[in-house]
Amino acid sequence: MAKSAAADTTKVLVTGASGYVATHCVQQLLQNGYRVRGTVRSLQNMTKIQPLKALDKSDLLELVEADLEKPEDWPNAVKGCTYILHVASPFPIVPDASIIKTAIEGTLNVLRAANKCETVRKVVLTSSCAAINEGHEECDKVFNEEDWSNLDNPIVNNYGRSKTLAEKAAWDFWKNIEDGNKFDLTVLNPVLVVGPALMDVEGASITVVKRFLNREMPAVPRLQLALVDVRDVAKAHLALVDVRDVAKAHVLAMTEERSNGRRILITYTPSYWFMDIARVLAKEFGPQGYYVSTIRAPYALVWLVSRIDKQAKSILPRINHEVKFDNTVAKDILGLEFTSPDKSLIDMAYSMIERGILPKKPKYKPQNAE
Repeated sequence: MAKSAAADTTKVLVTGASGYVATHCVQQLLQNGYRVRGTVRSLQNMTKIQPLKALDKSDLLELVEADLEKPEDWPNAVKGCTYILHVASPFPIVPDASIIKTAIEGTLNVLRAANKCETVRKVVLTSSCAAINEGHEECDKVFNEEDWSNLDNPIVNNYGRSKTLAEKAAWDFWKNIEDGNKFDLTVLNPVLVVGPALMDVEGASITVVKRFLNREMPAVPRLQLALVDVRDVAKAHLALVDVRDVAKAHVLAMTEERSNGRRILITYTPSYWFMDIARVLAKEFGPQGYYVSTIRAPYALVWLVSRIDKQAKSILPRINHEVKFDNTVAKDILGLEFTSPDKSLIDMAYSMIERGILPKKPKYKPQNAE
């Protein structure tokens, strides 16, 4: 990624800077010479703050406190910024209804502040494929940016509802701006994000991979996920994408005018089954002492477990459902070439072991060891 000539004097706000995707956004922005202001809930939480500070090699990072639910925090947070990457969003593995209000109001709080700040040229908003493909019955449909999740279907969980309604609220707000600063808007819709972690806090997608390597998944259900290098298990029928690709998409979308006013799906294709994930991890880590089950779990077993496990219950309707996405727009407009999920998963697991999220086995060999 070529460094912008104006990068040295351009300040970019990254919301929720200590999150899985956001830390990669911060890293790539700093590597490209941008000045970065990152928001965190508390400057006293060193577990989240230290990994961010470790990314700053040239004194280009500023951290400030801001809460999605506090509108008064955001005018100062956006002040003087040229671009905003609004990455922050609640993402519990089994979400309750409260995240819907938090996601909507948090998004609008950031956009309202941008509307009152003359320096802001563009907002890149992180949505999700959960705002695109949830609640549809068509088994063979290939989803693209024209699709919206069907919230009339009760199968759509609170996370899917929060991402859909927050994104719709963002578009409605932006399209109806008449006074103040009319900034540009791009929305990115990544699938389940996987890839190396830059922080030590265990997020949703890290929990998914941890279950494979920590003897917490004795058998593998027939589930398909869309992968992108970093994110989800409650959305078990999603595709996968590398977290580094997601961050790169954010940085590219900031200055790519062809992305203005557009949604862009960020996903590797084709999607992966849980068994694909298990085989990748078993091949790499099995010889190092990690047990990764490649036994297929019968539907009846998953159903039985779902009676007592909320996470299993959340994925039950998605078993045997193949997921298909079209990533043409991301390739054509942003020029993205997606990382293989095989590499993303392996890199992710190594980072988790090195950060102590997973235990080191006696036979463990570091990724770059000779």
